Amino acid sequence: MAKKKKRKSKKKEFWGLTREERQQAAISWVSEYEGDNIVKAYSKKFRLNLKNSMKELSSFGFTISSEERAEIKRLIDIQKQEKENKKRKKEARELQDLIESDETLAFIAGYTEGGAPFGIKHEEMQEIENED
Repeated sequence: MAKKKKRKSKKKEFWGLTREERQQAAISWVSEYEGDNIVKAYSKKFRLNLKNSMKELSSFGFTISSEERAEIKRLIDIQKQEKENKKRKKEARELQDLIESDETLAFIAGYTEGGAPFGIKHEEMQEIENED
């Protein structure tokens, strides 16, 4: 059986380039680019975040309209919000994992000497949540 020939990943093509090397590649890439949002495409192509992509394109002499700048700032805010939401969900899941429960008890506070659990029943927990 013949071994498969390994191909270089196109995703990693521009990783680790210096700023000068990226600038040379960007000049030829921008002249061929035909899309709507050049900053977002540059960010994906050269694996930079949106803020740094916008700064680099500006420093290379490419003009970025105020509408594009506003759109990029909006996208950055959305990314921050998504990251915060993901963090909150993870914390909630971890907290839920710490809370021990079973079919009858929503929260098991402990166990008797005989091994029987004691705590708050599901109905009592719903009443507490409804009061809040």
